[in-house]
Amino acid sequence: MAKICVIGGANIDICGYSEKPLVEYDSNPGIITLQSGGVGRNIASICAMLGQSVEFVTCFHDDYFGKALKQDCEQLHLDCRKSKMVKEGSSSIYLAILDENHDMKLALNDMRVLDYMDQSMLDPVIQDLDVDDIVVIDANIKEEMIGYLMEHVPCRIVSDPVSVHKCYKLKPYLSKLAIFKPNQFEAKYLSGIEIVDTQTAKTSVEYFLNQGIQEVMISMADKGVLLGYQNQVYWLKHKKIEIENATGGGDSFLATYLTSRLLNKTPLEAVHDALTAAVLTISNNAVKNKQLNLELIAKNIKEMEIEEKKL
Repeated sequence: MAKICVIGGANIDICGYSEKPLVEYDSNPGIITLQSGGVGRNIASICAMLGQSVEFVTCFHDDYFGKALKQDCEQLHLDCRKSKMVKEGSSSIYLAILDENHDMKLALNDMRVLDYMDQSMLDPVIQDLDVDDIVVIDANIKEEMIGYLMEHVPCRIVSDPVSVHKCYKLKPYLSKLAIFKPNQFEAKYLSGIEIVDTQTAKTSVEYFLNQGIQEVMISMADKGVLLGYQNQVYWLKHKKIEIENATGGGDSFLATYLTSRLLNKTPLEAVHDALTAAVLTISNNAVKNKQLNLELIAKNIKEMEIEEKKL
């Protein structure tokens, strides 16, 4: 059975939800939560939740938070044996402020612990990969290590750019990617194309396909998602939803897409599954409540009212 190897970050997520419109330079009443997170960790945990065999490679700090993160990953059935415990520095922490609509207004992250990921740590990971496996790289790791992985991994490579601030690390290696999932802002940074209508949407997707990427999905937030593969471009939109927590929708999308592709579904079928999983995540907190599974996705897919348009 092919495995999914995720190489990236694991954070303590601290999220503050404002109860009213945010007022700058003031203390705003709200609700604050603390939980495990990180793009790599989230993708890995959701893949495992959906029944996949998952190896997770990261750097944990040897403090209270780091040990709690590692324990959480192991309880989610992630194989963390090739991850590293680091004594220097501090644990990786992500701090987000969400507005009264539960959409992110501002965030900070301190992921310096990932700087301790080096070639000697990654070589055993690469050596244990088979051609049928999938490696997921999140752009939180150092550019040097992204380049090393791109040149030496023997199987399909998938990447999430994480943010506009970090996606530059992937630009030299787009031709190495099998599957790529930027959002519209990351796509604009990498391609120089702003998506404002169907024509620019098609041009943007074709830019990435022309780089050699086999399958590309561009997240358009509440406007849906663009899908490109085999010279075909689609724009898919789902029904409007109430947002419980916008955090984690993209991670659920990519994890579900990969799972569906490993189950031999077409890219178009996989995107329908992925959109459904993302909606369940941000509207019902399905991932946080550990309720997301293939049966739930299949049960809810028709209720998403997904519109599919070929560009």
